[in-house]
Amino acid sequence: MSNSFIPLSVPNLCGNELKYVNECIATGWVSSVGSYVDRFEHDFAACVGTKYAVAVVNGTSAIHICLLLNDVWPGDEVLVPNLTFVATANVVKYCYANPVLLDVAWENLGIDVNKLESFIKRETVYKRGSSYNKKTDARIKAIIPVHTFGYAVDMDPLIELCDQANISVIEDATESLYSEYKGRKTGTLAPLACFSFNGNKIITTGGGGMITTNNPDLARRAKHLTTTAKTNSLDFDHDEVGYNYRLVNVLAAMGVAQLELLPTFFETKRKNLEYYAQLIQPSDSFYIHKEPPYTKSNHWMYSLVIKDTSRHTVSNIIRAMADQNIETRPVWKLMNTLPMYRDCQSYLCDVSPDIRNRVVNIPCSTGLKKEEIERVAAVIKSLE
Repeated sequence: MSNSFIPLSVPNLCGNELKYVNECIATGWVSSVGSYVDRFEHDFAACVGTKYAVAVVNGTSAIHICLLLNDVWPGDEVLVPNLTFVATANVVKYCYANPVLLDVAWENLGIDVNKLESFIKRETVYKRGSSYNKKTDARIKAIIPVHTFGYAVDMDPLIELCDQANISVIEDATESLYSEYKGRKTGTLAPLACFSFNGNKIITTGGGGMITTNNPDLARRAKHLTTTAKTNSLDFDHDEVGYNYRLVNVLAAMGVAQLELLPTFFETKRKNLEYYAQLIQPSDSFYIHKEPPYTKSNHWMYSLVIKDTSRHTVSNIIRAMADQNIETRPVWKLMNTLPMYRDCQSYLCDVSPDIRNRVVNIPCSTGLKKEEIERVAAVIKSLE
């Protein structure tokens, strides 16, 4: 059996990427203006099922702009999952607001809607048309549910709860492109949503992100804020503090090409996860995490779960895989364990540490070969 390196997740540039990028170079349209930016936004909106899409430099900037569009002010609070990539909490601080950390559920690895309901009932008071935190008397302005690893949060009850409490919902779909929730694509479930095209996502532009919405006013304002709030390019007029968050044409060209491949990538991701599960199970020590019944996931990351009866730890599995030249990763460190968020309020966060201690992400690239899946599974089975 070959011992060549198997990475965790790498881009699959097997389509028209070079052709479209070369066209940008040949015409000189490589910066923030060009036909591919418009085409990427149009094609992306059509793919997801929204009326509008605004291309930006990365997923972090997309979430930042969405917070601004929801009038998150200094001193406000924003509900975020304790288990997430750090950018979800960081953007709250960009607005001089404060994150409140909610626990997640094993079912979908996203915000636990039952605990959200408990938090709203026990920890908030409704006054002056908004929900306020009883402990801090701060206005709770928004929530950012994250579709972790491509699994959709149970959005219908979440949105109902937040509508009643006047808490704006910003859908963090950065990991869940093409995933579905009850037959609807993620990125269409809230008034504003965000995507990422980082190098390890299901499609990539190297960097890059997208804001989606069905609201024309929000789309126009998102475009305005991300293009330095410029009102007159000839005379350098700007009417407010804006941001240079524009996606450049050459990266948008890559995005157009990658979108053409997305349906194939989606089916490949799902097929490969099922093959992993077939090879690894039954097992006394491990199982592959699968989607809940109301979602159809893009399976951005493949999560190997250590059973609570197993003697194994995340660190020893990662070492064992590394010894076989296979790259794996733990889930992110929890937000309430990071120094800048350790003092933030967190609510009933007992499941997120369990997930952190029992989940290892295993190779999941869309270009993964059958024999590579078999090799990874064989190493896992050898640890029984």
